[in-house]
Amino acid sequence: MQYFLGLDVGGTKTHCLIGDEKGHVLGFGSAGTGNYEVHGVGPALAENKKAINAALYDAGLTLSAIGGIGMGIAGADIPEDYVMLEREVYTPLFGDIPRDFQNDSMAGLRGGTQSPYGIVIACGTGCVCAGKNKSGDHARAGGLGEEFGDECTGSQIGRDGLQRVWQARDGIISPTLLTDKFIQRAGTRDVEELFIKMYRQQVTYTDLQPMAKLVFEAASEGDAASAEILRRGGEYLAAMVNAVARRLQMTDDVFDVVMAGSVFKGSSPILKDAMLAEIQSECPHARTAMPMFEPVVGALLMAMELHLEITPEIYENLSTQLLAAETRYHTRFKAK
Repeated sequence: MQYFLGLDVGGTKTHCLIGDEKGHVLGFGSAGTGNYEVHGVGPALAENKKAINAALYDAGLTLSAIGGIGMGIAGADIPEDYVMLEREVYTPLFGDIPRDFQNDSMAGLRGGTQSPYGIVIACGTGCVCAGKNKSGDHARAGGLGEEFGDECTGSQIGRDGLQRVWQARDGIISPTLLTDKFIQRAGTRDVEELFIKMYRQQVTYTDLQPMAKLVFEAASEGDAASAEILRRGGEYLAAMVNAVARRLQMTDDVFDVVMAGSVFKGSSPILKDAMLAEIQSECPHARTAMPMFEPVVGALLMAMELHLEITPEIYENLSTQLLAAETRYHTRFKAK
């Protein structure tokens, strides 16, 4: 029997999942922030090790039994990151065990679809797009923050909504439903009190979160300013997808665009509809899909694919196993 390990490392948590070649879930471990960018390399190593050891203990295995490792690692953004992380973290942890070491977006892609190739567009606090083609080539766009070009994030959507409130206050744009929604969120009497309190920093962006939700709500109620924010955001996300598809020569292929992140769960379909229309203008056979599994499951699939093909029977078995594992570990493995 072959055993595999999937590792999902993020800015707030680290998850490790162990399974076998049949799709049986054998062990799970969790820890805190494993992204070295948050607290440094030493703490990241400690949290990675904690999650891995917990999963191995739960599975009743030692690391020597693991035949392949799949890794979705936040903070692995440029080639120098991979070199440093291998030297400082993952070679000390894993030695020479075969592994597929990718940015965490690729674990999101692999967990999002049954296909071994496709494109993921992740949009929440930040945004990133990554893809893999039939030949196994990878490409990525964005994901380094607004200072490096990212435009459509949940944070930016919220800030754009608040800007429309100020523009409507000054008569630059027509009245918007966003005004009342932000007043209610802030607990102020009117827009003038909201303005004064924000100007004096008595009310901050943090106090108004999640602001993007207000934009989606207003758009679903027919607000023109909110609809335009979402439409423009969808078109930008589509441009990211199309850029990755061009680099991977996938524009004529049939593939899934996995939509991951809180922005795609908004109450208005405007952003998703605008994104799909723009994607299909260049990639006519692309289809959007919500994720099937959480990224740690994608990392496990990446590990398995180092040695075998994932058959429909393995998918079915894994899906059944994950339902039971959710109850056992009080952790979500199937995407919402």
